[in-house]
Amino acid sequence: MKKLLVVWKSENEIDIHNFVIPYVYNSKKHEWFSEVELLIWGASKEKVMEDTIIQQRLKNLIKNEVNLYACKTCADNVGATDLLESLGVKVMYSGVFLSDKMKDPDTEVLTI
Repeated sequence: MKKLLVVWKSENEIDIHNFVIPYVYNSKKHEWFSEVELLIWGASKEKVMEDTIIQQRLKNLIKNEVNLYACKTCADNVGATDLLESLGVKVMYSGVFLSDKMKDPDTEVLTI
């Protein structure tokens, strides 16, 4: 069974609340993929910083065993690193991580 990495870069609330978070959650819950990961990238970090509902939903994803990551460069640039780490998100330099996932034939990468 394939793995899934969702690269979340949208700051659009409709995308976040109606696609990104529900799809990631349901992918894990219903075992549509053997492993589900979410990479918080770009402008999405600013939405996480300002929206406590999104913060709670991310905690719920972690509680449900979804692996959450964030790009350290992006997080540092917008001052989100401490908040993301406090939520349980692994903040790291993500270039090699993302490139390896894209090259992995067993991983589907979806960007929104």
